[in-house]
Amino acid sequence: MKAILLPIGLTVLAAPWTAEPTFTLASPHQERVVGQLIRLNPDWTATVATERGEQTLTDVFSLYRTDQPAPAPPTGPHLITTLGERIAGTLSGGDAQTLRFRPSGILLKPNEAWKIPLSAATALWLSSTPADTPLDPTRYDWVGENRNRDVLRFRNLDLVRGTLEGVAPEAVPVAFRFRSEQGSLRSVGSDELAAIVFNPTLARTRKPKGPYARMVLTDGTRLALVKLSVNRGLLSGETLYGDQVVLSLHSLVSLQLMQGQAVYLSDLKPQKVQQSGFLGVAWPWVADRGVGELPLRLRTSVGESTYDKGLGTHPRTVLSYALNGKYRWFEALVGLAPDGAGGQAVVRVLVDGQVQAIPGLSKLSADHAVPVRIDLRGAKELTLEIDFGPTGGVLADVNWADARLVE
Repeated sequence: MKAILLPIGLTVLAAPWTAEPTFTLASPHQERVVGQLIRLNPDWTATVATERGEQTLTDVFSLYRTDQPAPAPPTGPHLITTLGERIAGTLSGGDAQTLRFRPSGILLKPNEAWKIPLSAATALWLSSTPADTPLDPTRYDWVGENRNRDVLRFRNLDLVRGTLEGVAPEAVPVAFRFRSEQGSLRSVGSDELAAIVFNPTLARTRKPKGPYARMVLTDGTRLALVKLSVNRGLLSGETLYGDQVVLSLHSLVSLQLMQGQAVYLSDLKPQKVQQSGFLGVAWPWVADRGVGELPLRLRTSVGESTYDKGLGTHPRTVLSYALNGKYRWFEALVGLAPDGAGGQAVVRVLVDGQVQAIPGLSKLSADHAVPVRIDLRGAKELTLEIDFGPTGGVLADVNWADARLVE
């Protein structure tokens, strides 16, 4: 098998079409294409204006801005849904079944807001999140072990558990009807609260049956859409709850097609896992997080980026995946976490037991991430090996951003 490297630097000429944002698009059928996105159709066919003229791509599964790093998820007021969406914005009202939420990065009329079912909400932050808040609301240390209640966190850090019975209609400021564990019903103003974690036993994840898009916006919003299209600089689509979305392409940082021809390793179960620690303490690998539940971050040519899909690993770890000859290639962006300055790890990718020659991967550092693209046609097994470097296990967390198999 021969390893094919992705281009580390992509040159975009200063031409009239550079007034609009420039994207790198990926399709299973050809190399990356860089240019302005003119159109994107619901069947994932794209028209791109490049320095060589217009090109058409079919089965597009990924696009990302060439000039901007992917921002971290919102740390100000935001909503977290059961599908993992993180939507920056403000609460504007609701009723017994829904939250009226106004996203900050979407073009809406002054009085418009999305209606998001309470059953689709995992957490709602009404203030900024404290430093080192875990990405997963189930890991908030203040939620505790009692998982069958709604939990209110007040701005003075008081906690109350009970049952949220909805949003009080017409209340100004917005207020919640809340019944405490002792049975008393009260109205709690949103201006009193820092956050709400919703009862997980009532949660309902509305995952589409077919392909759908996951987007990252410039304000850190992570959003899932169906019926997506792009035309004349505007992206339009529909949320999983039926709300219409229109936004400028200038607000879009990246877009990934889910449940399509790209399959993420973080959504698969390895057929074999081996782990051991440098001094007997092993750090388990993590899906869609860095080791220790940290954000999945890498240093790139345009700055530090935060990724939503990928693997967090630490020496020594070996992960093997069954391929069954069904994939065209494996690709990922691999590097030490940015906090690992001074650390080093030895990383190998094997296909059917054969080590692939990938410059920069064998002595990985935190200075820059290494793009990887490996031919898998006819292959039966993919193995990722993360081994100790000269510093042992110190500062050696290895992140595999957007690690995916392409059919």
